[in-house]
Amino acid sequence: MAHPLEALLALQEKDRKILKLQREIRDIPTRKAEVESQLDRAKAQLAIAHDAQMKVESDLKQLEIEVESHREKIVRYKQQQMDAQNNEQYRALLHEVAAEEKSISELEDREIELMEQLEGSKKAITERDAEMKEEDEGICEEQEMLAERLEEVHEDLERVIAARERLVSNVESASLIKKYERLFANKGDFAVVRVENDHCKGCNMRVPPQVVNDALNPAKLVICNYCGRMLVNL
Repeated sequence: MAHPLEALLALQEKDRKILKLQREIRDIPTRKAEVESQLDRAKAQLAIAHDAQMKVESDLKQLEIEVESHREKIVRYKQQQMDAQNNEQYRALLHEVAAEEKSISELEDREIELMEQLEGSKKAITERDAEMKEEDEGICEEQEMLAERLEEVHEDLERVIAARERLVSNVESASLIKKYERLFANKGDFAVVRVENDHCKGCNMRVPPQVVNDALNPAKLVICNYCGRMLVNL
């Protein structure tokens, strides 16, 4: 006489497979979202690099305007020198010209710094563009793989559910099925476990010799006193 829990062991295997496939179905959208967020971060970094370049270009244009303004002042001061009435006026205008030339020199130094920054920004954007293109291709491939895997998992799940239904139809006791399903839902991993070396494989606790013997008997439903799982000794 076959032990009735043998059928439940087979059923349990299918149920565990179903749970695993269902978890994967839930996880795949999360993985796709993580992949998409990687691309979003790459785009954000590229946008920051572009903004930095635009800021440097704007600062350079402003410096050019300021330099031109100082040069125009120098031209005016030099014209005024020609009309100076005395040495004091002439020296004062010389002082103004020197001050404007100093301002221009400082602005030109700043221009050199900004031009170096601009070159660095352009280089960073070129590198980031290449990296993002590579990332975009990799992300697209990964998304396609995840979509394909999701389809495969759904198909696997349908097959396992169909196989489970066939197993359920082979179990004669409807009450035993209900007990098993309640216990499996409660435990979330195993409802039926084997007795091995006088130990329950569900909780690894040692069970009494009488329980070990009873678990051999197909006419008895034996429950582990420690974890509450069904015990079978095959």
